[in-house]
Amino acid sequence: MKEPVCLKKERTSRTMLGSMVLALCTLLILPTVYFGWGPLLTTALTVGLCCLAELAFCLVSRKPASLSDPSILVTGFVIALLMPVGVPYWVPSIAALFAVWVARGPFGGTGHNPFNPAAAGVAFVTICWPQRIFAYAAPVGWLPQWLGHSALIPASSPAAVLKDHLKPDIVPLEMLWGKFPGPVGATAVLVIGACGLYLILRRAANWEAPLFFLLAAAGIAAAAPRIACSPLTSVKYELMSGSLLFCAVFMMTDPVTAPRTSVGRCLYGALGGAVIMAFRHFSTYEQGACFAVLACNAIAPLLDRAVLRARAWGGKRIET
Repeated sequence: MKEPVCLKKERTSRTMLGSMVLALCTLLILPTVYFGWGPLLTTALTVGLCCLAELAFCLVSRKPASLSDPSILVTGFVIALLMPVGVPYWVPSIAALFAVWVARGPFGGTGHNPFNPAAAGVAFVTICWPQRIFAYAAPVGWLPQWLGHSALIPASSPAAVLKDHLKPDIVPLEMLWGKFPGPVGATAVLVIGACGLYLILRRAANWEAPLFFLLAAAGIAAAAPRIACSPLTSVKYELMSGSLLFCAVFMMTDPVTAPRTSVGRCLYGALGGAVIMAFRHFSTYEQGACFAVLACNAIAPLLDRAVLRARAWGGKRIET
């Protein structure tokens, strides 16, 4: 079993997770501008339900109950931001309950879970109700029906169009500000990139996993385009569509489920980029980011062991 992650200080852990929560909050700004209060209500519901589920699990298992751990907030935010706007509230609610009661609590909570809880929750509802998860709407500006979904205009996401081996009718440069159908928090490419830079500079996230994740995905996109276009255009569409960039910044950097060694994180990221592109080429779903994360989580301990053994054989000092 994977050993629990040990950060240097409890304050360090809270600072890292606090920075992550702040970055996730910024991803709600543009969806709120485009769609009204719906994304905020979904996020509030999911985060609140994660906290209540954590409290209930602690009470049932007779463990000390504490909601001061920001990691449970991160789980709630990630689940909400990977949902489509207008999704029925019961879908992210089930994802939140699955994340806490199945992928987090039984393994001991923070620092012990071998799989990313948010990825597990989203993957579960994707398998059960894919038609709900991939029912996207076109952002057309501020909507007057803040609390309803009647004004939402159904539209195919660029990821779905690429899945059909067709070229999206939006140019890559127009995708930078998130004005295209997709998960609530995964379309604002510029904002996600800025959040990633912020988290790395704050040392709230490692740089190896996301960098090698994007390099591997870009390399495969250039070498094997899914549409008739130049390699560079293929790379732009693949990196900007779906939840690939969001996954790289907010899920592959999870310090609990990622490898402990620097070389291990490089291999982990490269493998994740290859797996997510394999899902895009061969899966029946238009997006497979959460499945790619879970697959990488499963082999993270093996990567660390391989790196440590290689260093031991080479007579080098082992550092994490």
